Amino acid sequence: MGASPGSLGAFTSEEARTRFLAAYDRAMAHWPEPREEREVPTAFGTTRVHVYGEGDATPVVLLPGRSATPAVWSANVAALGADRPVLAVEIVGEPGRGTQTAPVRTPDALADWLEEVLDGLGVERTHLVGMSYGGWVAAGHLLRAPGRIASLTLLDPAGALAPLRPGFLLGAVLAVAGGSEERRRRYFGRLIGDCGAGAEAAEAQMRVLLEAVDGFRGRLPRPRKLTDDELRSITVPTLVLLGGDSLAAVADRAAARARLLPDARVRIVPGARHTIPAAELNGRVTEFLAEIDGSRVWPGRVRRN
Repeated sequence: MGASPGSLGAFTSEEARTRFLAAYDRAMAHWPEPREEREVPTAFGTTRVHVYGEGDATPVVLLPGRSATPAVWSANVAALGADRPVLAVEIVGEPGRGTQTAPVRTPDALADWLEEVLDGLGVERTHLVGMSYGGWVAAGHLLRAPGRIASLTLLDPAGALAPLRPGFLLGAVLAVAGGSEERRRRYFGRLIGDCGAGAEAAEAQMRVLLEAVDGFRGRLPRPRKLTDDELRSITVPTLVLLGGDSLAAVADRAAARARLLPDARVRIVPGARHTIPAAELNGRVTEFLAEIDGSRVWPGRVRRN
């Protein structure tokens, strides 16, 4: 018996799907070339993966935030893929070119889905990078299937380290519930801040968000704060970048809990909102990945800057 339609993420109409995919394609045009697309079958449906770069260094897998799509990495993939493959994954149950066929109701199911994607891509060892909701998915996967993960990077991971701010939740509800495009633009503009992608790419990514909240209804589990014991059990090298002015969570509270990770670097990025600016992200993450790849034993330490 197939899954009931109400248990799956879905577009509200075929017109909504067409508008979203057109916006998605325009936003993906800001990725560097050459770019390859792969479709990976899983028990939860097919997953679209965008691939850039090559080289002998350990591949990096990127998970975006809710409704953001892999287009959100357009200003990052060239830097991250200078000496390694970059695999940017659409999250199951999110708007995109993948097709969901089974419900995803729990963190365990998300971990199972991502493990199947990594299997399908033939990834034996990888660095895992998650932005916002993708950070929560990445951390949850590492708790359940740590075997192939070389390192973890969390970019302002919504709900994973500290409670979501009431204004973040209210703004998200209002954005989904309705209202003018102008009000939605104001909310997303305050939430994201200057991501450093350039005006045209930023506008293209904004259009993706607007079409997603207007025309897609997701059915994924809400992020929950990881327990102290869960954080202490994540022993791989971890980089945590937090927006100093993030509307998602209080940065100091998130940083304090991130220090429970046994092998972590924690940085609060002054002035950053929920999206870490490209220059900061590219520099910090590429340096971190190079250090992990260059050392079999990465010494445990915590840094604030």
